Order: sequence, then structure tokens, then C-alpha cells
Amino acid sequence: MTLPFKAHLELMARYNQWMNGKILTTIRDVPEDGLWADRGAFFKSLMGTLNHLMVADLLWLNRMRAVKGAGLLSALDPFTVPLALNQVLHETVASYATARGTLDALFIDLIAALDEETLAEPFAYNDSRGNPHRKTLGLILSHVFNHQTHHRGQATTLMTQMGLDLGVTDIHTLVAEL
Repeated sequence: MTLPFKAHLELMARYNQWMNGKILTTIRDVPEDGLWADRGAFFKSLMGTLNHLMVADLLWLNRMRAVKGAGLLSALDPFTVPLALNQVLHETVASYATARGTLDALFIDLIAALDEETLAEPFAYNDSRGNPHRKTLGLILSHVFNHQTHHRGQATTLMTQMGLDLGVTDIHTLVAEL
């Protein structure tokens, strides 16, 4: 059985939403000072790491506004366009959770709106230094989800250090039985 690339990205978008929800559920009652404590991570704290994930998502989603079928990205209009990879967009879990939920749903809607042909098309963008790039759209979306997974791994390590148990995090939990 050959799995269409779009189906893979749909799975990744659902996994992204599921895992972000698990993190937010697990940290909702942790005092803010514990979430912002410098734990020696690349983005210092758990909230610093989570804010970085949102910064990266916003940068990528804003770059994709011109993609055919991505008109729904006008939902980004109320969001701040980040200026730095370590920018703090949300100081509180509640504020972060609201924005995170919107972005996760937007990724799901974006993938649903794209077809296999569009996912295989070249995607031109400028990186945060202004350097031009031209890469395959679907592979860039795959990178975005991989980036989320990478930094969520860092976040779960920080959570473990804080005595928090996230439970099962394996993507195969979302893969349907045949």
C-alpha cells in the first residue's frame, strides 16, 4: 500500500495538535514561575521553548500565505509576526493555549486545503536573514512538523525534570489499525 504524501502530512498535523494539547493539559496547573524557570535549555525555560515553537510556526505559516489554496491563512492576521526566534509571544499558559489551539487547527485546515500536486510544487520564500529559497512545499511542511517534534522532545525533558508525566507520546497511537 502506498500512502499519499498528503495523508502523511494530515497525520503529522493531527499528531502536532494532539501532542500540543497533552503538554498544555499537563502544565495547566503549574505555577508560572516554574514554567519560566531557567532550566539550562536552549530557550532557557519550558515556556521559552513553547514560545519558540509558536514563533517558528508563525514564520512558516506567514511565508505560506501565497500558496494556492492557502487563503484560509488570513486567520493569521490577528497574530504578531515574530521578529526573533526567541521572542516571547505569550507570558501565560492560558494565552499561549488559546493561540496554540488556533494554530494547530490552522495547520489541519491548511493540509486539508492542499492537494498532492500543490504539495509537490516549488515553494519560494525568504528565510529570517532574507536569503531566498525554493523548495518543495510538502517537504517544508514536513520540516515544520519535525521541528515541532524536536522541540517538544526538549519540552518533555524539561517537564520530566519538573516531575510532570506526559504519558504516551508515540505517533503510532494515532495510526489506524488495518
